[in-house]
Amino acid sequence: MRQTSEVPFLGRHEEMARMSGWLDMAAGGEPRLVVIDGTAGIGKTSLIRRFLAGPARDCRVLTASGEELERELAYGLITQLMRQLPGTTGAVLPDAADGASSGTAAHDPVAVGAVFLDALGRFQDQKPVVMVIDDIHWADTPSLHALTFVLRRLRVDRVLTVLAIRDSADPRVPQGLHRLVQDDSTLRLTLQGLGLPELMALNAALGPVSLPRRAMVRLRDHTLGIPLHVKALLQQFPADVLGHRAVLPAPRRYEHIIAERLAACETGSRRLVQAASVLGMSSPLHLAAEVGAVPEPLTALTRAMACELLEEGPTVTPPQVSFPHPLLRAAVYRGLEPSERSRLHRVAADLMVDPWLALQHRVNAAIGPDRQLAQELALFASQQSANGAWSAAASASMAAARLSAEPGTQARRLLQGVEYLLLAGDVSQAAELEPTIRGMVPDAEQHYVLGHLALTAGRLDEARRELAACWDTCDATTGTETLRKAAEQMAWLCLIQGDAPRIIHWGERGLALPPGERSSFLRDSLAIGLAISGDYEQGMRSVAHLSDTGRRDTPEKLDGLLARGMLHLWNGQLREARRDLKDAFDSHRRGGLPYAALVALGFLTDAAYRAGQWDEAIAHGTHAVSLAEDTDQTSILAVVHAVTAYPLAGRGDFRAAEAHAASAAEYAQMLGDVNDSAFAATALALVHRARGDQEKVIEQLSPFLSPEIVHRYGIEEPGLVAWRPLLAEALTRTGRTEEAQAVLTPYERRAAERGRPLEQAAAARCRGLLEEALGHAEAADLAFLNGLRHCVQGDGCWEEALLHLAYGTFLRRSGRRRNAASELEGAQRIFRRLQATVYLERCDRELTACGRVTVRPRTTWHPVLTAQELTVARLAVQGMTNQQIARELVLSVKTIEYHLSNSYSKLGITSRMGLIDKLPRDV
Repeated sequence: MRQTSEVPFLGRHEEMARMSGWLDMAAGGEPRLVVIDGTAGIGKTSLIRRFLAGPARDCRVLTASGEELERELAYGLITQLMRQLPGTTGAVLPDAADGASSGTAAHDPVAVGAVFLDALGRFQDQKPVVMVIDDIHWADTPSLHALTFVLRRLRVDRVLTVLAIRDSADPRVPQGLHRLVQDDSTLRLTLQGLGLPELMALNAALGPVSLPRRAMVRLRDHTLGIPLHVKALLQQFPADVLGHRAVLPAPRRYEHIIAERLAACETGSRRLVQAASVLGMSSPLHLAAEVGAVPEPLTALTRAMACELLEEGPTVTPPQVSFPHPLLRAAVYRGLEPSERSRLHRVAADLMVDPWLALQHRVNAAIGPDRQLAQELALFASQQSANGAWSAAASASMAAARLSAEPGTQARRLLQGVEYLLLAGDVSQAAELEPTIRGMVPDAEQHYVLGHLALTAGRLDEARRELAACWDTCDATTGTETLRKAAEQMAWLCLIQGDAPRIIHWGERGLALPPGERSSFLRDSLAIGLAISGDYEQGMRSVAHLSDTGRRDTPEKLDGLLARGMLHLWNGQLREARRDLKDAFDSHRRGGLPYAALVALGFLTDAAYRAGQWDEAIAHGTHAVSLAEDTDQTSILAVVHAVTAYPLAGRGDFRAAEAHAASAAEYAQMLGDVNDSAFAATALALVHRARGDQEKVIEQLSPFLSPEIVHRYGIEEPGLVAWRPLLAEALTRTGRTEEAQAVLTPYERRAAERGRPLEQAAAARCRGLLEEALGHAEAADLAFLNGLRHCVQGDGCWEEALLHLAYGTFLRRSGRRRNAASELEGAQRIFRRLQATVYLERCDRELTACGRVTVRPRTTWHPVLTAQELTVARLAVQGMTNQQIARELVLSVKTIEYHLSNSYSKLGITSRMGLIDKLPRDV
């Protein structure tokens, strides 16, 4: 057998050079992502190690690895990374036990990601950071969601992230992270087998006998150049066998090589390595020693390191041990005798403080169905679901299913686990189990879960069939919880499609059943259905049980809050709307319904836009889009993209606004839903209006006049989506006054019937424009004044500015320049504060025509600042620290420092005191 001395790194020169180039960009403040994929043994880990020892040797390094056996441990991967950051041990999961993190707390991926982002920002202060994650396809889903959240928010950070995966298209990778992997700015390296020169060098390094070139060609063809296989053959067989045998031997399995190396160790080292394999890729030394009954752990570790079986982990307290490679750990673990593996897991379970970790070790120790353990897991899943810890609940429920002997119980627990996955936002893993679910004996619960899965994925017709089948096939054995959840999903489906009578029907049907233990969307659906069918007062009465403030720690205190916020929004009560929607977002994110949290954040964006809080609106909208994409919540993406485009269009950021509007249209088309289509078209129409292209506004919005649209409740209810006033204005400005009249009149009537002041203000503005176009000056004057009166009654801001501009323009054309100037100056103040540059320029032109010189005040917003720079500067003026700003905007501290530095340079100042002078607090 050949020698097993250290073998030099061979080949991969091009890959190393490209990674070095990416590192240079990251070190210069351009964060970069590298993805390395290839089959097991191809050399991904070796390439990364060589890179860390070479080009990245002067960087700060974070390393972590996904593990197949720990994929169900919530935030296990993030905890590995956090332990290496100074001052953050336990910061993510405070209930962590020795050696691993707890999966029991209802941690939110956003909150976990924000903590990690903050710590990562401090870690890069002195040197660039290289963050390496191996075998990411085995990482737990909550960690991947949190990691995606972090990677999307690295803007100017000196961070290079390196991900290693066997297949970059692996369906276990969440869609949000998959989009980052496939992005044009990501360096993707697919490793192939080594070439002949590298294999010849490997043969020479192993010595002492070199094989001829012909033999090495055969060996390369035989092994496909996979380094692990080539090295195994060169070490296992003499040169004459490899050089002359007609049929080359297969390499012994890697497990056998590791088993021989392990057998050569003394007893203490062998026990330490075996115990460590049961605990994971890394574990505290004292815990591994206790599991393995190793009396002298330091001595045992030293000898295991000499045999290249273990490594000493990063310098932390307590000391850690880790395996050099995931394949090595897997080989040790699988090489254990089944009885010994089970015994070690039982010992580990007894030592765990965290109940979930103890349960996982007991699961791995089980030798078959275990009724008692399955019941404990099911109970644990129920407890975690009550706390909103959906990932832990899913893992426990599916483990309970595997340990259940009775087929019906097994199926029920698996279905429950899939629902928990959907509630956790792990759509991809839930979709993997769909074929298994379809293979079950059909019953009401199976139909419900398939319907929930289809609805989450945006397959609305299929969702309707399955959810209807749930009710149609229910019998005496069907639990009321299943029926109530099916009614909840059906109500949500009808809400997406704007079918108000059916929303009310399913909301009432679900609420007629006994209440469940978790939050439900039924009360929200009922209130929204009543409101969009025209019965706003009844809708508000249906949520009258809710307090204005206070903890939302039970379903009774939370259910209906989202709807109340939306109803306030549609009724023009923007302060109350923002209060309720923010509360609903925070409360549902802490342990309610993930999709309800996203709906709340989307409409909170709309509320901030209407209220003239555009920095806040852009921040909320960007956050909502990120969360929806990261967690594959397809059914809400059209709305959140659309409302994010609204303030961007108003500010003249047409590229960003059009990108969001186009994405909204794409998702709306995928859903086949008229309401989402109306939101998307309105977003694009706002871009066209800002550009002054009224014909394109008409082109976008005219299709919604079609009588073929069946469910018009959502698109016709004033306050939901403003396509009618936009279309009426565009038709008026292009001289198509009869068509404008036909579009405007029903909108005016409904707004008046509902008593919605801001919608009446918008209708009055459009009426004023129309009457002016018809030459009815007195009627136009009256309409504009009525509009301003309605703005006083509501929380108008954006609509008020548009009214001042329209009325001022009318007065100037009527020769009343002094009165016109007063109205225009009112509009100017609002446009200036909103940085609505396109509208501000129009206002300035009108003021100039009135004979007023429009000099921008010294303290006004400086047009050279970007939207992000201005947002950061505004928060700094309010007295927030860099860290507080970073947390508010969910960005890294490094990014905040970068934006402030740019702002100082552009404004010719050197400190925050200068910002206060340049940007007063009301900006």
